[in-house]
Amino acid sequence: MGKKSIEVNYLYFGAFLALLLFTSGGGIFTKPPLSGSRFFFFLYALGQALFEVSSLIFIQWLCRRFLGKLASTFFIGATFTLLFFHLLDFVMDRILNLSVWETIHFVFDESLENFLYLLDASGVSFWVWMLLFGSVALIPLFGVILYRWTEKITSIKLLHLRYEYFLQSFVCIPAALMFWEFSAAPLLHLDAYTSFIKSIPWKSTFFSPQSVKYPLTASLKKPQNELTVQKAIRQDKTRLGIKPNIYLFVAESLRDDFLTKEIAPHLHHFKQAAAPFALTLSNANGSHLSWFSLFHSQFSYAWRLTQKMGWKMGSPPLALLKKWGYKIRVYTSAELHYYGMEDLLFGADKQLVDSYQTFHHPSPLSAADSDGKTMEKWKEDCSKHPEWEEGQVFIFFWDATHFNYSWPSDWKIQFTPIAKEIEYLKIFQSEEGIQKIKNRYRNAISYIDSLFGDFLQHVASQKNAVIAFVGDHGEEFFERGHLFHGSHLSQEQTCVPIYIKFGQRKIDFSSKIVSQMDVFPSILHHLKGEQIQFLEGQSIFDRHRWPYAVASRFNGGKAPYEFFIHNGTYKLIAQFPNRQDIFAPGSLRVCSISDALDGSSGCDGNVSPWIASQFDPALKRLFRGSCSKE
Repeated sequence: MGKKSIEVNYLYFGAFLALLLFTSGGGIFTKPPLSGSRFFFFLYALGQALFEVSSLIFIQWLCRRFLGKLASTFFIGATFTLLFFHLLDFVMDRILNLSVWETIHFVFDESLENFLYLLDASGVSFWVWMLLFGSVALIPLFGVILYRWTEKITSIKLLHLRYEYFLQSFVCIPAALMFWEFSAAPLLHLDAYTSFIKSIPWKSTFFSPQSVKYPLTASLKKPQNELTVQKAIRQDKTRLGIKPNIYLFVAESLRDDFLTKEIAPHLHHFKQAAAPFALTLSNANGSHLSWFSLFHSQFSYAWRLTQKMGWKMGSPPLALLKKWGYKIRVYTSAELHYYGMEDLLFGADKQLVDSYQTFHHPSPLSAADSDGKTMEKWKEDCSKHPEWEEGQVFIFFWDATHFNYSWPSDWKIQFTPIAKEIEYLKIFQSEEGIQKIKNRYRNAISYIDSLFGDFLQHVASQKNAVIAFVGDHGEEFFERGHLFHGSHLSQEQTCVPIYIKFGQRKIDFSSKIVSQMDVFPSILHHLKGEQIQFLEGQSIFDRHRWPYAVASRFNGGKAPYEFFIHNGTYKLIAQFPNRQDIFAPGSLRVCSISDALDGSSGCDGNVSPWIASQFDPALKRLFRGSCSKE
């Protein structure tokens, strides 16, 4: 065809285009629809995919013509690597709501210890991970082999395109996208850009919409320093005449709506006897953030600053209980050194803890096996120490409900059929596949429920004991387009069980909204008879409670930059203006406003006045006083 035409390997680049559209379309059409936004973003993805593939074909032709065959071969290897990153991007968006670039930044920001823990927590063996990482280095070679193979096939029937067509496409495609965005973008739903932007190839559009911002005149309030808290504890003069035992269970990845009579009869019955709460929320959708909020009675976004300040004393509520004469005993199957939580919760060298029993579960042990061992050891210890009938704080961390959801090999499962572990890796799950995963989850819940039932039998004689059962965060099964947790602040990932029974005390009122921050303030108030003022959480016995909850989104080892404020009826999801320093001043970026079920908020007009009407008291507390400039 001459020098003015370009020979195209239409099998290789056609497959590239098809996979690019498949991943983009898959990401877009598996997310909840938002006012026609799917169509807008799919057409945008189509334009970007066509432009990208056209550019790759043209650059490869330039390399071959002006730089030679070797440069062309290296470029083909690079194109296949790019395709791999597109596929990985789709997987990360589907599961964790992160782009591949955010994922890479996240991984390199982790310490080696935390990175290895995250690999272990995935449920995939280290050998499989090593095989996968080793395969990545061979990706360019695979691409070259694939290109050469398809080139032999396409040489039978050649396709030549004039290079003017490519030059025209480089002008026409961007112009079409700009026109499409200019005409359609004003009709997009408030949440659409945030929801769908990570599903298109380039993670951006020409005219990124002016994000909705809520003006602030103050910076985020920093947490109290350790010396101030220690002073408040020293000044406490409480002398307890009776020290009933306190039992706290922290269960991994536990959604409140799964604790039904059929799945978890013991917990369901216990809930009926516990304090009545209308809505119970985690303070984060990741474990270490939730543990921090629970044990420090503090907003979860403050965890990293607290750690950076060199916090040594551990949990303030536990330190206060220690001053009141309690002994603290921990039984855990969870890895509490995750992100340095062991020291942050229990003090340097675990100074707050009187006994610390760990039951980790290296293969072939399961998390459920270790959970069972916590109860066996606790019962054994109690039989040896009858004096433990009072003055003890027992803390249990259970891990069986963390994916891949486990139970002992001799446990009779109740919910079938179940997914095999490898089936988690499917990116597109049928309704049947999702139900199989949920059945694994149900069986894991059923097992820890049996452990809790066994506990209740052994503690039945302690009528005045305080018993609290708390989920650290929830779990999602593609209800909002994602799997597991840590991806976004949906109700599935943040609505957790918080069941507390205060001995024989009858609670004649219901708290509208309670979060993990409120657990220890409520227990301490019950024991002391008055609210503990230096804690951020509030007792359920305080009739003038702050009627809000705040939860943060998982952000690895860094401070969370995304959070929600919930008032029981509506939920505001926003981001701090400075991701590197969330305590720096600036306007909040509003990501979403919704009702309690993540549906429409009914706000169709100006967002700022609506936010002020619903959340101004909460913002004033979080941001040092008056916030809005309007």
